[in-house]
Amino acid sequence: MRNEEKIRKQKNFLLWNQHKIWLKLLGLGAVVGLIYAFGTSFSAVVGVYLGYKVLRLVLRLFSLVLSLVFTLVSIIILIAIISLLIF
Repeated sequence: MRNEEKIRKQKNFLLWNQHKIWLKLLGLGAVVGLIYAFGTSFSAVVGVYLGYKVLRLVLRLFSLVLSLVFTLVSIIILIAIISLLIF
């Protein structure tokens, strides 16, 4: 009888340890999943923010170049008109 009780206690102990291992693995998987989800959403937010900054910079540079081109064209037209008036 005592032997059977010992065997039953050992089986219960082994089953409980097996459940604890599964719970630890499940918890570890949940933590890894949360870290992965947070990492991907964080990288998506950072990507959108950096894309917005780069787009703003490109548009700012484009408008600067465009205004310089228009200024140069208007200066050339003004010089041409003045040279036509002088000669």
